[in-house]
Amino acid sequence: MQCLLKSCHKCGGDLVQDNDEFRCWQCGSYYYPKIDLPELPLYSLTPQVSGDPDDLPGAPRRRRRCSRWAVRDINNLLVSKDRSEQRWWVRNDQIIRYLDEGKPVREISILVGRSERQIRVVREELNDLRAANEIGQLAVSA
Repeated sequence: MQCLLKSCHKCGGDLVQDNDEFRCWQCGSYYYPKIDLPELPLYSLTPQVSGDPDDLPGAPRRRRRCSRWAVRDINNLLVSKDRSEQRWWVRNDQIIRYLDEGKPVREISILVGRSERQIRVVREELNDLRAANEIGQLAVSA
């Protein structure tokens, strides 16, 4: 049995070999060994002609299938996410202002006409967004 001291990336604990993988004694995280791929043979640059008539030099090209995720689809996904976030900010603008003023959740729910649970959810999401924004600003400045 092999033991790697202070090698856990998650908690800094000790790793113990369990069959072909390592497991942390403290947090239980699993680490799988990196598998080295064998070197693949180089293929010759001359085209190989098969018995398929489409592979002959004068044959018309077949239409290739497009990949499932085109660039425009990814851009549409990003744009729709941005729109969704903008709608969230507009929809919860009044709640955010009241939270920034320091009003209690119960009072905000009465003023806005939403349940206290909805106000708490908005508060948590707002805290998460602001924390992520602060981390992003620290990463940019470093």
